[in-house]
Amino acid sequence: MRAHGRRNARSPALAVLVALAVVATDARALTLAAMPLEELTRSASLVVRARCTEREVVRSASGRVESLARFEVVEEAKGSAPRVVTVRQLGGRLDGTEVVVPGAPLSEPGDEAVLFLEPHDGDVLTVVGLALGYMPVAVVPGSGAVVRVSRTLGAEYAAGGVRRVNDVLQRVREIDGLDRR
Repeated sequence: MRAHGRRNARSPALAVLVALAVVATDARALTLAAMPLEELTRSASLVVRARCTEREVVRSASGRVESLARFEVVEEAKGSAPRVVTVRQLGGRLDGTEVVVPGAPLSEPGDEAVLFLEPHDGDVLTVVGLALGYMPVAVVPGSGAVVRVSRTLGAEYAAGGVRRVNDVLQRVREIDGLDRR
C-alpha cells in the first residue's frame, strides 16, 4: 500500500515539474511573422549594403550578452547613413559565457549584408525582425554580388533563390519612393 501511496504523491509533483518545464520553454520561444519586402522596407528607417569591420561583445544594462557590430556603409537604398553604422546584435561570447540566439545574425569582420535597420538607442541601430532584415551578401562568379531571398518576401520572390544585390536595393528604392508620394 505504501508504495502505491508514494507513487500517487509523486504524480502531482511530477506534473508540476513538467508544467514548469513547458512554461519555461515557451517563455524562451520566439516566432517571427513573415514580412514581405514592402513591409520590411517600410519598417526600416535605413536600408544599406554594408561590410562588418569589427564586433565588440558587451553586457547590456539589463545584463544580456549582446554584440555591437560596426559596418562600413557601401551603398544606401533608404535613408541617409553615416559612413559607419553601429548595429546591436543579440549574442556573443563574454567572460566565458557564450550566448547564441537561433535565427539572430551575429556578424564577423568581413561579412557583408543588406541591412534593414531601425533606431535602437542613440546612434545604435538594430536589425528589423531579427534575421528577416539581415540578408548576407555572397559573390557568385559570373553573377556578382547576390543575396538569398525568402519566399516570404512576397509574390515577386515566391520562387526564393538568389537575386542580385543591385536588384533588391533598386526594389527597396522603388518601394521607398512610392511611400514618399
